Amino acid sequence: MDKLPYREFLAMIQERTREANIPHHGSFELTPLCNLDCKMCYVHLQDPSVKHQMLSGEQWISIIQQAIDAGMMEAMLTGGEAMTHPAFWDIYMYLINHGIITRVKTNGLLLDGEAIKRFQEYRPFQIDISLYGCDSESYVAVTGVDAYEQVVSHIRLAVEAGLKIQIMVTPSSYMSPWTERVMKLAGSFGVSVMVNDSLIDPHDNTGRKKADFDIPLEEDMSIKAKTKEILPPLYDAADHEFFMKRLNRPMLSDKGLYCDAGRSGFAVNWDGVMVPCLSFPRDVVCAHPLRDGFHQAWSEVNESVKNYEVPKVCHSCELNDKCHYCPMRHPKGAAKHQCDPDYCNYLKARIKAAGKTEKED
Repeated sequence: MDKLPYREFLAMIQERTREANIPHHGSFELTPLCNLDCKMCYVHLQDPSVKHQMLSGEQWISIIQQAIDAGMMEAMLTGGEAMTHPAFWDIYMYLINHGIITRVKTNGLLLDGEAIKRFQEYRPFQIDISLYGCDSESYVAVTGVDAYEQVVSHIRLAVEAGLKIQIMVTPSSYMSPWTERVMKLAGSFGVSVMVNDSLIDPHDNTGRKKADFDIPLEEDMSIKAKTKEILPPLYDAADHEFFMKRLNRPMLSDKGLYCDAGRSGFAVNWDGVMVPCLSFPRDVVCAHPLRDGFHQAWSEVNESVKNYEVPKVCHSCELNDKCHYCPMRHPKGAAKHQCDPDYCNYLKARIKAAGKTEKED
């Protein structure tokens, strides 16, 4: 019997489920509440009354089971802080007991000794831990809470326990004085590190605005250069080339989005609304699995994404071989199938700056 390398198997599954419109991977935003108060968070709400609008453990498990029946093999639990949901462990164990490859995103505050023991016994595929500072001062500046010692202690415990950990760093204007130190601290744990390369527009009900915490292009490019200098790459050149070959997709189509959102992946927000991905604008595509059932909701999301008309201006853009239109990045005009000129200009400058840096290297 022929053997297939694991990475080739994953790439094959990714493409075949996309071609067959199967919801292979799902993200579940269990709660908008959090034990931190990050000033750049796109979803966190502070009003405790939203607890009464959140889905119960039974409702989440019902959606998850329907997703499994439809073909879901991978899941991610997130928030807010996913581990603050009263039924987190019930939901997590349901996924594990059904053989789902499960990833957990957390800020690390609740990743104490007891939680680590449970994760050791019932292992997740990966735990993503967000690191927001390099000392007490930076943690307070970014999150409003002095959680530095506790989070760092929990990261070390998790790494020592042999769990698969990835550290997530999200640069913003609030982190700016300490960003390089945060990246160095992240690299010191001896696990993979992902430095997020863009910030997400907060939902309207958060009262936050991206303009308040975004970073200028010059700082963005400096962070990218420091990332290459300080941290090992997440993927080597061979991995990147391999996956690009496997992604046998047209660079630009009249209809349909390039990524897997709504094609083989979906997300369910904390209030039970399905979208192609967690930050996808609802006024463009959304559905209601609690009201209509998962099958109907997935069908609506999948068809909407496949038939989404890419802005005409993209077809004549000089950078259409480097930039794939994403409604999440153009929330002002996505519902009307339009680009946001401000974002386009920013991205063009960013790509130009990146090209200049590569030539200098």
